[in-house]
Amino acid sequence: MKTRRIAIALAALGSALLLVACATPVGPSQSTPQTLQPVRVTGTLTWRERIAVPPDADVIVRLQDVSRMDAPAIVLAEQRFKTEGRQPPYPFELTVDASRIDPRMRYTVAARVERNGALVFINDTSYPVITQGGGYTANLLLVQVRR
Repeated sequence: MKTRRIAIALAALGSALLLVACATPVGPSQSTPQTLQPVRVTGTLTWRERIAVPPDADVIVRLQDVSRMDAPAIVLAEQRFKTEGRQPPYPFELTVDASRIDPRMRYTVAARVERNGALVFINDTSYPVITQGGGYTANLLLVQVRR
């Protein structure tokens, strides 16, 4: 009889310990915020034509979410700069908060060169980055816009 009581007490103690272990969170506590590193996409812009762009030309590079069909792309990051007499290749770096990246979505980098609001060069090819096999580097080849 005494052996049976000890066995029941041990079983109850084991069950209680198991319940406590299951209820205890594993990993960082909920009060500690997770810090995600920003996502960085880098690369260069260039074109084949041997055409010098004026120093007042604007270069615009964008990281975009292009997941939604029949809807405009959502710009997540943008870098703008004047050519200031420099010629290609132009390096770029786009940074976005990692919490804005969804692995199910599609992201691309797009670029354009404008002078006085008129388009001079643009990419005519999609450059996927970050998700769905895209990396974190994109070297864009722009094409001249003919008037």
